Amino acid sequence: MLGCDLIMKGGITSGVVYPHAIAEIAEEYRLHNLGGTSAGAIGAVMASAAEYRRQDPDNLGTKAGFDEIRELSRELGQDMRSLFQASPQLQPLFDILMSVVEKPKSKSTIAALLPAVLRAYKNRVAIGVGLGAAVVAAGIMRGELWLAVLGVFLGIAAGVVLVVLALKTAIFGDLPDHDFGLCPGLRTSGNLKPGLTDWIADKIDSIANNLNAAGKPETPLTVGQLNDRDINVATMTTDLSSRRPYQLPLKSRHHLFSVREMMQVLPERVVDHLVKMGERLEHKNPAIPDDLYHLPIGRDFPVVLVARMSLSFPGLIRAVPLYRFDDQLKVDGDNAKKIRRCLFSDGGISSNFPIHFFDALLPRRPTFGISLTSFDKARHNCERVHLPSGVQQSTNLPIQPITGILGFLGSIVNTAKDWQDSLQSLMPGYAERIVEIRLDDSAEGGMNLDMSPETICCLSKYGRQAGQLLLGNFKMNEHRYLRAISLLKTTEGDLEKFANSYDAAPDGAEATEPTYKTYKQIFCDYQPEAYRNTETWRCDVLGGLAKALADIGTKAKNDHAKPGNKSVRKGSLPSFDARLRLVASADRIPEHAQAITPSDGGDKE
Repeated sequence: MLGCDLIMKGGITSGVVYPHAIAEIAEEYRLHNLGGTSAGAIGAVMASAAEYRRQDPDNLGTKAGFDEIRELSRELGQDMRSLFQASPQLQPLFDILMSVVEKPKSKSTIAALLPAVLRAYKNRVAIGVGLGAAVVAAGIMRGELWLAVLGVFLGIAAGVVLVVLALKTAIFGDLPDHDFGLCPGLRTSGNLKPGLTDWIADKIDSIANNLNAAGKPETPLTVGQLNDRDINVATMTTDLSSRRPYQLPLKSRHHLFSVREMMQVLPERVVDHLVKMGERLEHKNPAIPDDLYHLPIGRDFPVVLVARMSLSFPGLIRAVPLYRFDDQLKVDGDNAKKIRRCLFSDGGISSNFPIHFFDALLPRRPTFGISLTSFDKARHNCERVHLPSGVQQSTNLPIQPITGILGFLGSIVNTAKDWQDSLQSLMPGYAERIVEIRLDDSAEGGMNLDMSPETICCLSKYGRQAGQLLLGNFKMNEHRYLRAISLLKTTEGDLEKFANSYDAAPDGAEATEPTYKTYKQIFCDYQPEAYRNTETWRCDVLGGLAKALADIGTKAKNDHAKPGNKSVRKGSLPSFDARLRLVASADRIPEHAQAITPSDGGDKE
């Protein structure tokens, strides 16, 4: 069976398209690397669990896990709304949000908002009405009309003030206290059904058949268990406090967690695993929790946490709090004073479609992508699932109208977070392996938490069709050819630039000035201040590789100047904009990372 990787885009409830797409692809491909963001992260962990079960040596090849995945759509169609349970203090805000999201197209936002606010805070409205009614009654009894009229206005004003104060407390007090999420992800008091994170955790272990003797989930499936069967899972998360993304699972031992705080976002059995595999941090800083543990990394990282840290949709799902040392702080004495709280929110803030995951210069297997976009009848007619056939151009992106201030602000946010993923997805060697599912934003996916079983069934069919399109139309040899000529075109041009710089002194330096050296001279003659290696290594190993690359670049430059097709860039090639460069990675794997403790502090790499 051929192998493949799979990346899925984020989209909250849009993820209901993924189960059947995953199951279809798994009919012909062995899944190796699974990735995504937010709802795509849920799809990735479920797919990894099913492949883990299929690679069980005692039951090799079983499809039971993928059969369970197919059933997820039906299960979600029965009562998906119940998975999103608001914290009691934030229930009114949640009800208001849902009223606005689920309003009919014909009703304006204001028309939906005002009644929703009155319903959510009816007790406060009742107090205002009662106060006004009492004044009105007094005016009638005294025969003073002005007092009765005053009572009407007083009742309205009191109700408005009480509702505004309640909204202010909820938005500026309760919401920050709950780490900016209406729903913690766990089952809340008074609910009998599981919350979203409870459901994800149990489904992962059920699909993977990672159950105890009684057939119940206990110790959560870990990244190490997946790795043992040649399966990797990766998602994006966004550390808002550090203003940077991370690729999950975390691989460097720099973060800590509070047991009490983690119990608010993860099932107890998962927190028990974190405590068991972690190491308690003893400290005397009263400003931080006294129950901090080092977060297990690598093999011990729970698969459910890979999903949970990626799907903290801002405002809807509570962010995940962790702690780390901030070495930029200057403190006297106890280094534990450097510990600061970090909030990890939705991975889609950084990259909602991380198609760069698992990328290789020359791939040995395809990395399929399932992207989600808005359905537009004027552009798409009735085509809800689309796989490009031919080279795409960046000018092929649709022009989205900007209407109103909210539309303007939304376009700013979407452009800032999505432009790299969007342009990367159009590159030759990428576009032909990314299938696009188009959804009606007003009723399908996204924040539509209360979709009907019929709608969810329809979305599931789109997912099945997406998987079938990839299986029936993807051409591996053509994909590899496109990827190779795209890469080598760019590489040849950049190696020519490399050769031009290799033998050149810095711009503006005099040719006779000995202070400024060429790279060739730097490798052999210069004594570096950092990363001091032997002269033999610098001159022969480092310099040898640099000279070999420069020689290729020089030859490419000369060949390109000759008549005829002597260089790669003179061939028949796709037109696209790209370049080779060093890019910082969100996948933090420092080769010499050390655990940070109060005794040493700092980021020692």
